[in-house]
Amino acid sequence: MLVALHENQRLDALSATKGPTYTCPNCGEDVIFKQGRIVIHHFAHKPLSDCSWAKGETREHLLAKTVIRDAFRARSFQAEFEAEVLSSGGDRRADVLLTYASGARVAIEVQHTPILYDAIERRTSAYIAAGVPVIWVSILSKKMRENATTVSSGLHIKQHVIRPWEKWAHAFYFKNLWFIDPDEKTLWRGVFSDHHTEVPVSSWYNEYGEEQTVGGYSRISKKWKTLDLNGPKLLSDVEISFSFRNAWKSKAFSLPEGRLANFR
Repeated sequence: MLVALHENQRLDALSATKGPTYTCPNCGEDVIFKQGRIVIHHFAHKPLSDCSWAKGETREHLLAKTVIRDAFRARSFQAEFEAEVLSSGGDRRADVLLTYASGARVAIEVQHTPILYDAIERRTSAYIAAGVPVIWVSILSKKMRENATTVSSGLHIKQHVIRPWEKWAHAFYFKNLWFIDPDEKTLWRGVFSDHHTEVPVSSWYNEYGEEQTVGGYSRISKKWKTLDLNGPKLLSDVEISFSFRNAWKSKAFSLPEGRLANFR
């Protein structure tokens, strides 16, 4: 995590130094300040902690939160990471919470671990209940880049295993989902489409000497999606737009009604 308490004051890891005692804002336990050249400065719970904030974070997730916060701070936003949002639908801890001069707030969530449909729907509904629209962002990993083909509009990934939360968010944001490359400090607008798998022709002879043939067609893959990433767009240039979406329901998941924020 990127924030801790020192003498009852919130302190972010980028401003911390080794030596003082730091505690978790959630459980009050002492936490360890870690710094290094590979992993960004952060706080970690001691082993065997059962605090809900003790879950490990990847380097990419920690870095993504930091670059998002810093990019919006540079544009005179009030931006804090790991900020609490109180809600009748269940309190949330936003990866990055932006506050406009007017007092309006927007939460940005960089999702780096798999979650199911009901989890992301519940979390989004909680933000809506608090009057804080949320932007869900995925991470453009090094493996995804390695599997991508460069095209005129950006990157083309022929086979991408779409996670349930990505499928949900893609529908929630009217068929697009933003990806962040934390190392390059860029955003890419992702659009998923069906991946067609070719079923090759095969033939054999039955017991009567008659040739039997199957295949020779394509089918929509249940495992893969094709992902087109338009960009890149610098975090320093991205804008936030607002809209309203109506509730919607499919056989697999539901989308809540409410005010929606997204990058553009």
